Amino acid sequence: MSKIKITVIKKYSPKDILGHEFIRPDGKSIPICSFDIGEEFIVDETGDMPEGFCHHAWFGLYKNVQVLKYGGGFPDWTGEDNIYNACPDGLRPVIFKLERITE
Repeated sequence: MSKIKITVIKKYSPKDILGHEFIRPDGKSIPICSFDIGEEFIVDETGDMPEGFCHHAWFGLYKNVQVLKYGGGFPDWTGEDNIYNACPDGLRPVIFKLERITE
């Protein structure tokens, strides 16, 4: 089993997706996600969600983290040790690069 590095590579705002801000019923706008571009997280051998990681993003990435962790991948698509994955938040998605760490 391998460790997996998750890197934040792109973030989108509601305005990027909808062409305008999204205002909630309480009158407040939904801000862009708090991840920073270039921020990295390591998934250790346990496969648990890294500390400080977003639960909603983890839900969207988990299956591909497991694919890489157990030696799988998409060699004809993204390479042997990489998968690109998006958070399932439809209003402010984040794009991540998942990389198998071979030691």
